[in-house]
Amino acid sequence: MRECEQGPIAEGEPDELGNLLVFWRERLDPRRIAGVSTQRRRLKPGLTQAEVAHLTGVGLTWYRALEKGTRHDFSDRFLQRLAMTLRLSETEQALLFQLAKGQAPPRRLQLSEADTAQPDMQLMLDQMAPYPAYLSSVCWDIIAYNDVLDAWFPWLPYERNMMRLAFLYPEAQEQLVPWKEGWARPFITQVRVALAMHPDNEGLQILKDDLLSGNAVARELWAENEAIRHPDGHVRGIRLPKENKVMPVKIVAMAPMRNMTQRFITLLPVE
Repeated sequence: MRECEQGPIAEGEPDELGNLLVFWRERLDPRRIAGVSTQRRRLKPGLTQAEVAHLTGVGLTWYRALEKGTRHDFSDRFLQRLAMTLRLSETEQALLFQLAKGQAPPRRLQLSEADTAQPDMQLMLDQMAPYPAYLSSVCWDIIAYNDVLDAWFPWLPYERNMMRLAFLYPEAQEQLVPWKEGWARPFITQVRVALAMHPDNEGLQILKDDLLSGNAVARELWAENEAIRHPDGHVRGIRLPKENKVMPVKIVAMAPMRNMTQRFITLLPVE
């Protein structure tokens, strides 16, 4: 996936935004990011420019110029990807948008009162250790999760929607393997079924529009008209950070009786 912002490159001088990008990039821990090699010797801390460019979905020349002060007509989607790749806090993301576009980041839909996790549900998630587990809403917003999932998916504090992560962030394609057939295909069909079952849900409609406008593969798969209701029993691959190896996992999907639109997901490693 490559952004349309990549136009002619004009070298500039590093400015506040460029200096911040270097600082944010060099503080990252490569061991916490799937798809980044930790085997080779690193001359500087953090990620390289090439690694950030790859994980953000832009070319190295384009990203290198960005750190040197080159200005472009940045899209919100690119800046959101960059913020997640660099693991920016909410305040830092606001600073990125202000320096890059002179405006605040777009507001996200808030979870409804019905889509909150009760204390007993969090206790159940914690009891699933050593297996990763999470609770998601009908729109695939992750409501709650245990510490094991946080170790497997360090992007959780920065992007809390599983579908948006899978389709709109190139980093996900490094971690969810095989991405197109193993994850993207069943995911997009689940969105179709959820929309049919909840046609008046605004969050689901926005989610569908975001996925189809932001990813060509999502549009291709949507046109094939497949339908899968849930992933229970599926075996898929996940590339783990640190080890940087692919682990097959079986997805165990359940729904709490008090709110059947939610999903209680546990990932069980398999041989």
